[in-house]
Amino acid sequence: MVNKSEKKTSLAGLLWLLPVVALLFLGGITGYYTYRYQSIFLPGTEIAGTDCSNMTVSEAAEALKAAAADTRITLGDSSGAQIAEIPLGAFVEDARLEEAAQRAFSKQRETAGLLDWLLTRSHVHIEHFFRDVNAGKTAAVLEETLYGDTPRVSPVSARVELTDEGYRVVEEEQGNIVDVAVGAAALAEGLWKVESLTAEPPAVIADRAVMGPALTADSPEIKATTDALDDYLLLPVTLDFGDGEEYALTAADIRSVSDIRIRSGRVRCTPDPDKVRALTDDLADRYAYDGVFAKFRHVQDSRPYVYYRVGDNGWILNRDALAEQVLQALTDREAAVVAPEYDCTWYWKDYYKYNKVGDTYIEISLDNQYLWAYKDGVLVVETPVVTGSVAGRSDTRRGCFRISYKVEDVVLRGPTWNDHVDFWMPFDGDIGLHDSSWRDEYGGDIYLTDGSHGCINTPLQAMRIIYRNFRDNDIVIVY
Repeated sequence: MVNKSEKKTSLAGLLWLLPVVALLFLGGITGYYTYRYQSIFLPGTEIAGTDCSNMTVSEAAEALKAAAADTRITLGDSSGAQIAEIPLGAFVEDARLEEAAQRAFSKQRETAGLLDWLLTRSHVHIEHFFRDVNAGKTAAVLEETLYGDTPRVSPVSARVELTDEGYRVVEEEQGNIVDVAVGAAALAEGLWKVESLTAEPPAVIADRAVMGPALTADSPEIKATTDALDDYLLLPVTLDFGDGEEYALTAADIRSVSDIRIRSGRVRCTPDPDKVRALTDDLADRYAYDGVFAKFRHVQDSRPYVYYRVGDNGWILNRDALAEQVLQALTDREAAVVAPEYDCTWYWKDYYKYNKVGDTYIEISLDNQYLWAYKDGVLVVETPVVTGSVAGRSDTRRGCFRISYKVEDVVLRGPTWNDHVDFWMPFDGDIGLHDSSWRDEYGGDIYLTDGSHGCINTPLQAMRIIYRNFRDNDIVIVY
């Protein structure tokens, strides 16, 4: 049997061993961590703003690389435009970061005590990674960032384009061209101040690095051009035809009759007389009150009344004067109310209701394809004719005209014809009476599909009589 004294001796021995075991345990732990921290960074270690606590040198180097890749420096322009965001890692090589991690560890090991890992304190290592980055380096990085995968797009200035309605302002195109040298210099200066790889660097502003368009839609030069065009195209010119008929020229009207050129910001607007005349003629056809249909009594009382449009060729409304007035207003850039002149020396609205048109005239019926020629009230010749082709859209115009002149033995030329005629008597511009030796038949429905180019094709013998009996300014009525 074990007595009580023996039990007490065994327990005392065990109690004595406990401190020894504890000391051995603590010594082992201390030794382990003291040995471990010979190959890793101490707690509280920071390299260039990056926490490298408890890391090996290679792990710390990777942490530095990650921080440099994640932290971006922003380059902007003095205009407020952002140019680029570039990771700091683009300006420092991986080998440089690895060397910094190794250098920091070596320095820490030189100064650290055996039990520094037990102390709560900071171990800050400052690295100036970017002090030696020059404009050449930043230029290469900026060039690659901006144009490595992106083509250069040059800026396009705003401009004023003429249209059928007047003009339009074409907006500028910014493009993506940057003065790399200017941006690179600003970057190099901004990077010189960067010490932390984790703190966001201040934005770098380059002075006028963005090479934008010379002119924007809001530029004074563009406004000066549009103001000059408005002064001309919006000129208030109104044609007062009388009887309440008025027409105000639109910007599209003025544009259509003008030669407008824009060069070096200067605007030149010149109205074309021929185009002005064409416009005023068209307006006269639509609004002038000489366009009413009148009727005259034939010299032969047994004939019915004949209706025709009065003044188609400008005998009532002075179309020359109308065109000249509009042309003058546009040339002088002056607002104007143009009142067309009406020549009433030979025409009164009610005259033809009760009086004969006169004793000498040529009458042509388009519907009947027939001509009657009266000299001093005597019918000197009548004949079927062929007038302008309906299918060819060259219908002979209806109206009351005067013979312009007479000529014999002439060749009539046009886009698709070259025809000799013995007698030629124009009365409506290039439209007139002439013989047509190439025709064997006249009258009927020939004009519908095989008509003339607008002239009155007349048999030779009838044309000879007409030529001998009628003079310049004699009336020709087409209805």
